Amino acid sequence: MKNSWIVIYDNSASTTIVFVSDTITEVCGWTPEELLGQPGSELIHPEDQLNLLKMHTVNIVKERMATMVSYRFLRKDRSYITVESIINYCYNLLIVANYIYDENGLDHRMRVNTVDEVFICQPGGALKLAGAWNERKENVLRIIKTAQLWGGNMSFSSEKRFCLILNRFTDLLYIVYATDMIEELVSLPISEVVGQSIFDFVNEHDIPALKAHIDMAKEHSLVARLRFDWVIDRKSSLSEPMEGIVTSTDDGIVMVLRLSPRLIMPRSKKYC
Repeated sequence: MKNSWIVIYDNSASTTIVFVSDTITEVCGWTPEELLGQPGSELIHPEDQLNLLKMHTVNIVKERMATMVSYRFLRKDRSYITVESIINYCYNLLIVANYIYDENGLDHRMRVNTVDEVFICQPGGALKLAGAWNERKENVLRIIKTAQLWGGNMSFSSEKRFCLILNRFTDLLYIVYATDMIEELVSLPISEVVGQSIFDFVNEHDIPALKAHIDMAKEHSLVARLRFDWVIDRKSSLSEPMEGIVTSTDDGIVMVLRLSPRLIMPRSKKYC
């Protein structure tokens, strides 16, 4: 049985659904067409909705690449299933890889060890921070307690990122979905990216490492960190250094990328 799928939400207060992959039907009964354009918040158990909003506020403030949270998700028969989601904050979108929750499973434990933070929505409405690896726990808890909750109209500066979804069933990992920000960051319109192999845009010396990271993500549905040069024009050797994360579901491989920060060294002073 398949047990993982992809949902993409916009960054509005209601988190409107803009993309859903097919396995949600097998797990939850919904067809993708039934959910497109619907408020994602309505699919969350009422006790968990505020906690997910608090966690989302942390993601916005800290611009996390990969946060994991477990919560109750509504099935079409009106029952709830506990899922764990890896949430990738991607400029004006939330890219979410969803898995049936199994706290004793090996893949779950490996995901726990590869994300930035782990939250658990507990029965009764409590939110537990189960782990934080790139930030002190007390700092994350302070943001949860004191930050203005995200309402969709807050003013903030968002790092530019784009998302790709890759066909996991092909060796060349063809791109089947791309978000708009790709054009601004690497000067390629979506129409010239979708249908191409991800390796068409990767510097040759980076391909073996990239393949290894993607294979690791596919095997255990964990988060792998990436760094490689995105080729814009091979003939002129024009490329952009990128970094990001990759994870995998039954329906495809999720990749969220940003430009690598450029280190600017101060000019050394010359002394006579």
